[in-house]
Amino acid sequence: MKYFKPFYARMITIDQRIRAKRFPNCTTLAREIEVSRKTIARDIEFMRDQLRVPIEFNKRENGYYYSEPNYFLPAVPLRESDILSLIINQRILSQYENTPYYDAIKGAIQQMLHYLPGELISELDPNFISFQALPSVAIERNYFDVIQQAILGFWQVSLRYHSLSRDEDTDRIVDPYLLHNHFSTWYLIGNCRLRDEIRIFALNRIIAIQITDTGFDKPDDFSIESLLQHSFSIICGGELYHVALKFNPYQARWIRERLWHKSQKLTELEDGGVMLEMDVQGLNEVKRWVLQYGSEVEVVAPDILKYDITDELAKMNQMYKTQAGHISPKTPER
Repeated sequence: MKYFKPFYARMITIDQRIRAKRFPNCTTLAREIEVSRKTIARDIEFMRDQLRVPIEFNKRENGYYYSEPNYFLPAVPLRESDILSLIINQRILSQYENTPYYDAIKGAIQQMLHYLPGELISELDPNFISFQALPSVAIERNYFDVIQQAILGFWQVSLRYHSLSRDEDTDRIVDPYLLHNHFSTWYLIGNCRLRDEIRIFALNRIIAIQITDTGFDKPDDFSIESLLQHSFSIICGGELYHVALKFNPYQARWIRERLWHKSQKLTELEDGGVMLEMDVQGLNEVKRWVLQYGSEVEVVAPDILKYDITDELAKMNQMYKTQAGHISPKTPER
């Protein structure tokens, strides 16, 4: 911290004197802070060029002033751990480069880091931690901006949307309540006037969108937590099912480590396995999740999930049998 405190203290003093409209110059500041005129000159140059502080020199008053009257230098004291957190968050942010707020957040972090001397930043090495980037779905940036404007202004939006389940395009009028990010995919959540219920729209499936001149009232009791409390993924609505899954002793070790759903209940079994129970909506998402564990999990309930998985396995079995009939029995050369 030896580089940080003197530099920061000088900037604070310079800012205070300028905001007091005392028109300080390098000579008066150097005398007060007890450093050389060259040091003050470098500080002011750094503040003006690197931090974009609106410092100007008034020849008549023979001193510096702010060309923006209400400007003030952010005076947030930072510890070394705070600075390291900023640097690490800048690294975390890099994996979300295609997300809408990337440029704004990156600029804010860089602006804060600009207030710190390079010597200090070089001493703080964040290479002890790494992050794996999540795959993100590309969206139209202007769609995001339109939706954000509509949400903040309480304006309905008119959109054309492609439904993957029905493989068709439909025109909708939506009261936009919220932009929601789920595993790096952005969704619009709002009241769909066509279906007369709250729906979730993937931004990457929006074909066209525009703000209307019709306003709406957002319900006071709307809550994303309440909306998704029973969803296993992003799917909500529909029948609520009690799901019971029996994992064998080998896979149970990993099942115990995580919270898979807010309603989950784990019961230890005599053979060393574990029973996972939860109340969820959206069995298709549960089915895809269960299939990845193969023979290491048994579906105890509901019966419809048992049937769906049995049917899926039968189709897979038939597919591979058909493929096997076209494969030469000879061992391929390596």
